[in-house]
Amino acid sequence: MKCRNHVTTFLIILLASVGFTETINFQVAGKARNCVIHVPSGINKPAVVFFLHGAGGSGAGFENDTKADIVADREKFIAAYPSGVGGNWNYNDGSDDFTFIMALIDTIDARYHIDRNKLYVTGFSMGGGMTFALACKYSEIFAAVAPVSAAGSACTPKRKIPLLLTFGTKDMYPPANYMTAVNRWIGINGCPSTPSITRPYPSTNSQSKVTRLTYSPCSEGTEVIADSISGGPHEWPMDTRTKVNNSEEVWAFFKKHSLNKTNIVSQHSNTAMHSNITLSYSSGIVDLQGVGERIQVLVMDIKGRLVTISRQNQFVFKDKPSGLYVVLVNSINGYAVLRMVIP
Repeated sequence: MKCRNHVTTFLIILLASVGFTETINFQVAGKARNCVIHVPSGINKPAVVFFLHGAGGSGAGFENDTKADIVADREKFIAAYPSGVGGNWNYNDGSDDFTFIMALIDTIDARYHIDRNKLYVTGFSMGGGMTFALACKYSEIFAAVAPVSAAGSACTPKRKIPLLLTFGTKDMYPPANYMTAVNRWIGINGCPSTPSITRPYPSTNSQSKVTRLTYSPCSEGTEVIADSISGGPHEWPMDTRTKVNNSEEVWAFFKKHSLNKTNIVSQHSNTAMHSNITLSYSSGIVDLQGVGERIQVLVMDIKGRLVTISRQNQFVFKDKPSGLYVVLVNSINGYAVLRMVIP
């Protein structure tokens, strides 16, 4: 009996230390979207890392491939694994995907009160291409990025952004493509043209086939790092015998960087509560007053599950179960948390 009690106590302690995983489902631009998120126990204003799968993949599949939940549990950050439509990311004209990722940030923040100075994105192959696109478009939102087996295209981001690029020399694309991307970003970030070289990386592993090129110091405290894996294929590397555990590497890189506290994101997240924002509901229509022109609305049930997202001050909310809902409103006039009762 005493042994059974000890086992039960051990299991309770173990379960309390590993967090939980859930799937967020909602509509964005008329399309059903989802994201698997892993939430460690004992978090307090956690960082969030977005892991973007390759072509034909899914968030759940990439969660399994990266094993990043293990890192998240230890380091106390939220790991988010969104799924592209049909397993793909549209980073050439990715307005729907961009809206999806931005909505995910607000949704995760509403639930878990994240640190918006510590948002990061990494991705493999097509997901790496999307990572580059997010770095270009939302450099004021993401503190650092880490594309893998992807090169991206030229852009002029709003701020300089730290970047870690990982690729294999036997990838389907030649190393020159990746080094072109590295040279592009050392120009963007104002880095020295000559890197410091660590071969093998890590230096403690004589069998490692990884060479690390570090371009630093760069402007505004940024850096550009390239990990080249001799003989490495098109992959997210996880073999620590001759390569690296890339999930560990991207977090070790990310945690060195955060956004300047005076940037746009911090101003947005610290916007004052606006007491003049009001809500009315009638015949399946939600009408918000006092919100201004730019707006985002999240409607959640009393269990904290996201029900719908809108960017309109008036939107349809029909065929929902009766009961109490929480409405989070974020606009240029401020933010508000409102209650809505559906009869």
